[in-house]
Amino acid sequence: MARIGKGKNTSRSKAGKDHKRFYLLPGQGGQAYRRKQRFILKWAVITALTVSGALAAGLYWMNHSKP
Repeated sequence: MARIGKGKNTSRSKAGKDHKRFYLLPGQGGQAYRRKQRFILKWAVITALTVSGALAAGLYWMNHSKP
């Protein structure tokens, strides 16, 4: 029984320690990591829309260019 209680306390203390963690390189955690993820997501969506539009235009042109 003592181990169960002790395990709960260590999980709570880990949550507090994660906030104080430091990283050697920029973009590895915290606000910088979230900013990096938003940047990647934004460019992935832009790229997907561009490629989708190009494919749609190409298919439309192929189907409507015949006399």
